[in-house]
Parts: sequence; structure tokens; C-alpha cells
Amino acid sequence: MLRLVKRSNMNIVAIDFSINSPGICVLKDGKPHWIGYLNATKMSKKDKAIQDEMSRLDDVTLIFQSEPDVSKQELIRVQRHISLAEELTKLIIEYTDPSQPYKIYFEGASYGTSRFGTNSLLDLASASSIFKYKLIQDLSVVEDLEVLAPTTIKKFAGKGNMKKEDMWKVFLDNQDLSSSPFWKFCQSHREDKKLVKPIDDLVDSYFILMCSLGG
Repeated sequence: MLRLVKRSNMNIVAIDFSINSPGICVLKDGKPHWIGYLNATKMSKKDKAIQDEMSRLDDVTLIFQSEPDVSKQELIRVQRHISLAEELTKLIIEYTDPSQPYKIYFEGASYGTSRFGTNSLLDLASASSIFKYKLIQDLSVVEDLEVLAPTTIKKFAGKGNMKKEDMWKVFLDNQDLSSSPFWKFCQSHREDKKLVKPIDDLVDSYFILMCSLGG
């Protein structure tokens, strides 16, 4: 079901966007390559050790954002969104072939979810729009930029009402990824009660990629 199909002459980029921990999965040489871009927040020594191990995997690129300015001034917020868009676009270019056209897929925001307040949603929408503009500008994207509804991605994985825990299990059970260092790394965390960032974001980006490819 979730077998990758190589598309020649095309860069496929799947993005699980957030401001603090965006996860990206690109199709590189017919195989997934994951990019995590973390907010530099306080973490336990155990979490840091897991992230350090993850950063050494051949198919994962893990970058830490600079410490954000917590000021509520609008200019500072917009400048941070621009900086995030610039850095993510550079990373995408680094791990793809910019001489080939791009197809970009985002997961749509779950605007009904209770964990977001109005201000957070506005920030997310603003940052996402700036990022999309940067991708269109720098990657010469003319038509191939799409937003996939969360339910569409979940239905592809199994059911439209799947929770993160269910998506995690489907990912772990996907033997088509058995050669992936990241997938093998995830097996060692199968029983973890809470996943260390950005594991869940990278897994989500994989399902966006697979949904875009139609399996």
C-alpha cells in the first residue's frame, strides 16, 4: 500500500508545516529523505540524546532554529516567519535537484482543533503563506503546489478519523521502509509513551508524501 514509486524528472516535497517544528519529506533518488527544523527549546538530556542519534541517520537532516525572540511586536513576528521560510527553502534545495521541476504538498491546518487559539492560528496561517510565497519564488513553482486535507491523508493511511498513535503504528508496520535508517531508528522507540520531537512531524510528512503519490 505504501510503496514508493520513483517519478523521474520531478522533485516531490511534502510538508507538515508548523512554526516550531516543521517536518519535511522529499523524494530523493526514489527514497524518502526527512528534514526536521526544530525550535531551540529546553529539553531533557534523554531527549537531546535521541535527537543527536537521529541527526546522524543517513536519511534524516535535523537542524535547530536559533532561539526565537519572544517579543509580541508584529514586525519581529513577521521577520521570524520570513527567516523560517528562507531557511526551509534552502534545505529543500540542498536535498533535491533544483534543475528539475517541483511538486509541493502541504497538509492543511486542522482549524477546528482545540489546542490552537485564534492568535496561534493567525500566526500559523501567516507563516505558511510566507513560506509558500518563498517556495513559489525560489523554486519557480507555477502550478504544482497543493494543500491536502488532514482527513484525506488519514484516509489514505487507513481511516479518516485516525489519531497520531494510529498513524505511528501504520508507519512502523510498513515493511517497504525496512531499508530506511530512520524507520529502523523508529522501531527502537515503538513503545515510547511520548515521541521526542520531531519524530511525529517527520512521520506525518511521510504520509503527506505517500498520499501525494497515491501509494
